[in-house]
Amino acid sequence: MLVSNPLLVLLSSIALASAQNVTGQLGDAQVVSNNPAGAAYQATLTGKVTGSINATSKAGKPVSFTLEVKGLPVGTGPFTSEHRLRADIRSEYHIHEKPVPTDGNCTGTGAHLDPYLRTQVPACDSSKPATCEVGDLSGKYGAIGSNSSSILKIFNDPYVALNPADKQFFGNLSFVIHDASSARIACANFTKVAVAGDGDACDD
Repeated sequence: MLVSNPLLVLLSSIALASAQNVTGQLGDAQVVSNNPAGAAYQATLTGKVTGSINATSKAGKPVSFTLEVKGLPVGTGPFTSEHRLRADIRSEYHIHEKPVPTDGNCTGTGAHLDPYLRTQVPACDSSKPATCEVGDLSGKYGAIGSNSSSILKIFNDPYVALNPADKQFFGNLSFVIHDASSARIACANFTKVAVAGDGDACDD
């Protein structure tokens, strides 16, 4: 007769639940291989927090982002998903699932872009970006920092799309920055822009 160890059963159940939460209900995010050549989108922030995030792609390559922001409230960060006030706090800069409404209210942008139904808890593990929400940019690519009023970050993301036919497409969605309390302090819609040549912010 096989007698199970209650402790082992409990630990196995916890591990299974954790794995199920980390990976989306539809699995891990898939690498996008059909990005178009010369695609370019930009979201421009206005108000107290200013700047922009630019996204470009080469044919079949990851999307390259350039994020440049000024006017961040020093001392109220850090603006990253790696440092949280509570377990369920949102990432501090990311792509949201809806565009900014006409009244400019950032709360109208909904939750993060999450086509694989992963949800925000547990926190994104930057060493396993495919398991993160597609829109969780700061979870995947790091901090802005609590003592910095400005930031310049350049990174490539293979899990987002500039092909409108792809479910990971974000060109008609929004970009949102949160402070450490999770308040939405800035947001803007992505719009298509012209690009000179087949450029890429940081080709890899």
